[in-house]
Amino acid sequence: MPNRNGLDLETGERLHYRGGLRDGDEIAVTDRRVLLVRTDEVTSVPYTNVSEVTHEWIDWLLVIMSLALAAFGVYSVSENALVGLGLTAFGLWSVYRTYRDRDRIRIHTHSQAKPIDVYPEDVDRLYDELEPAIEAVKEDREPDEHGEHGERGERGEPTS
Repeated sequence: MPNRNGLDLETGERLHYRGGLRDGDEIAVTDRRVLLVRTDEVTSVPYTNVSEVTHEWIDWLLVIMSLALAAFGVYSVSENALVGLGLTAFGLWSVYRTYRDRDRIRIHTHSQAKPIDVYPEDVDRLYDELEPAIEAVKEDREPDEHGEHGERGERGEPTS
């Protein structure tokens, strides 16, 4: 069972996953929300506010453009060494920066224009816990035959 210390969980709230992020912070997945634990604050994102969760392994367009820039820089060295080396260095730096931002999990919310980006250490385990938890909350919030949103029991029947 993951460590619950420092998360300020509500009574009855189950902690499914707690793991590290590559920048040193932590992320926790409960049955109701995602918690981002930073050194000075804890950010809570309820699943009812989440519109989409995506996993992006790497930004291939940026990798290709960066490698093309580096190749053009190598080609340009014979014409102008300073500019050619500068373009090559910038292209390789861009490839490194793109690789550093690999395995990004984006949490799109209804209340913020920008998604929340996290870079977990164990991306597969986080995504495997996060996706079903969000789907379960969305299924519980689906409108019934009268158009009302309500809690649902184990078999999908509305609870009173």
